[in-house]
Amino acid sequence: MDVGQTVVIADRACVAVEAMEGTDETIARAARITGGKPLVVVKVSKPGQDMRFDVPVVGLPTIEQMRGAGATALAVDAGRTLLFDRAKLIELADGGGIAIQAFPPLAVPELNSVSKVMNKE
Repeated sequence: MDVGQTVVIADRACVAVEAMEGTDETIARAARITGGKPLVVVKVSKPGQDMRFDVPVVGLPTIEQMRGAGATALAVDAGRTLLFDRAKLIELADGGGIAIQAFPPLAVPELNSVSKVMNKE
């Protein structure tokens, strides 16, 4: 099973998970669901993501969508998310009151090592 790279949070609850529609439409859907509540957008690479393909990207249209949706923060994987037009993107986010924070990706155990631990119990 495969899911998208974006989730949108409101009041500490996940209100939208990206599917085939893409990041910007996921944000728009979250705004419709929450009716104007502040949103936090989280954009990350998938566990085991091959960084040669389908790299997480944030561009000016995504920040514009976040501004229109009432998002207050964007969290991304440090070193694993491309920010297109970085200087303009930061300026646009700042102007819209959107904080951007990069977090180190969490280490994900290999599937084989997890199944070995589960089989011991």
